[in-house]
Amino acid sequence: MKRYMVIENLEQLKAISDALRMEIINLLVREEQTGKQLATQLSLSPSKVHYHLKELEHHGFIEVVRTEEKNGIVQKFYRSKAYDFKVSDALLPSLKDDTVLMQETMLNHLRSSITRLYNAPEESFLYFAEESKRPPLFGCHGEVKGPRDEINAWLDKYRELLKELGDIEERHLRRIASGEIEDTNEVFYFVHVGFMTNERVYVAEDESLPDGYEFINDTTVGKISRRADANDDDGNSVT
Repeated sequence: MKRYMVIENLEQLKAISDALRMEIINLLVREEQTGKQLATQLSLSPSKVHYHLKELEHHGFIEVVRTEEKNGIVQKFYRSKAYDFKVSDALLPSLKDDTVLMQETMLNHLRSSITRLYNAPEESFLYFAEESKRPPLFGCHGEVKGPRDEINAWLDKYRELLKELGDIEERHLRRIASGEIEDTNEVFYFVHVGFMTNERVYVAEDESLPDGYEFINDTTVGKISRRADANDDDGNSVT
């Protein structure tokens, strides 16, 4: 399976802009499966899944990687051709004309992350374990009201941080390849989506905490709070 597949025409883009088909692709990225196996996982009829498999195969997103005969019936095992889909710049005019397609492209990122979230092991979310056993974890969403030029400047800095993550991976893979360290098969998955909108939802006349509570200085899962009279890690009263 390759990493990248380039979506080259509008028909392909429309074919993949479907929540169920994206879920099927996500499952076929993980492992090869038959239509019947997919139908069982998705709690759908085999005929419905078969229709979507044919559409995805027709547009080049998945392929039959092997067949197996069972009780006289030939079973087809499908696999995704790639796990990262890029839109060709030739389609940019179409995306400008049909903003729904751009919305669907962003929604597919979120749909993929939901599947990954549900399939992750419990150990991924041991945020309240002792610090040495606490896995890297981050989750938040919010709104920022500010001028576009300043937000774009911030995005440039954010993209540089993403490049740093790529550098971390390259160094880590080199150390594994050289035998310097053992491969633990751990990966840090993340998804990022942001856009300008004219609707502000998170508005409060009073942003203070209720009496007796205070913010904890931790941004891992956004702002969390505790009672101001709670005990600290040593059992001492916090006032």
